[in-house]
Amino acid sequence: MEKLEKKVKILTYYAFASTVILSLMLLFSFKKNNDVTNFDEINVKKINIIEKDGTIRMVISNKELQHSGRMNGKDADKRERPAGLLFFNDEGDECGGLIYQTKNTENGKIAGMSITMDRYKDDQVLQILNDEFIQKDKIMSQRGLFINDFPSNSNLETRNKAIQEAQKISDEKTRNEKLSQIYQSQGSKNLLFLGKTKGNSQGLFIADANGMPKMMIYVDEKGNPKIQTFNDKGEIVDFIK
Repeated sequence: MEKLEKKVKILTYYAFASTVILSLMLLFSFKKNNDVTNFDEINVKKINIIEKDGTIRMVISNKELQHSGRMNGKDADKRERPAGLLFFNDEGDECGGLIYQTKNTENGKIAGMSITMDRYKDDQVLQILNDEFIQKDKIMSQRGLFINDFPSNSNLETRNKAIQEAQKISDEKTRNEKLSQIYQSQGSKNLLFLGKTKGNSQGLFIADANGMPKMMIYVDEKGNPKIQTFNDKGEIVDFIK
């Protein structure tokens, strides 16, 4: 009888211990698959947000480690870029961002911030910009909303290849003419600007699909309100002030 009771106790302890061990294993396994760590403060130079398959979706970085950009699965050559936040679409292509900087140059200091949205397989087509140039105590600035576009047959990869080929031309005049042709036929066209110009005018400036000015509704640097329209030659055809 005593031997039976002893066996029952041993089996009871064994069952209890097994239950505890199994519960702990399940608990730790659950925590591992749903790991969330809370921080009050963290210092970091760069953060990459990626999908489960490794596709990059967002980068937050200082200027030293800033991503060079990516298109069609290829990273651009390492280059200097301001600190900020870069976005990448579902295909892993860079599609916009928020950058900011202050930089000293030989002629003065540049400062500003830019929020951009890119066209598919191309560069920025929508931008909110604050661009400043500081020389001694004087600040020259351009601030506002830009809407740009590219020709339908153009994209960033083919345009960059064309530019790289043109830069190999040894004759300076021929090289510059070729580059100018590429920028003219494939480059960005500003369609609309709303804001303050470097000439201290404030208003709405509208262009056609080729980037040629068509209408300006603005207040000039002297405070005079003006409305201007232009023909295909860029000549003023209607002026109201």
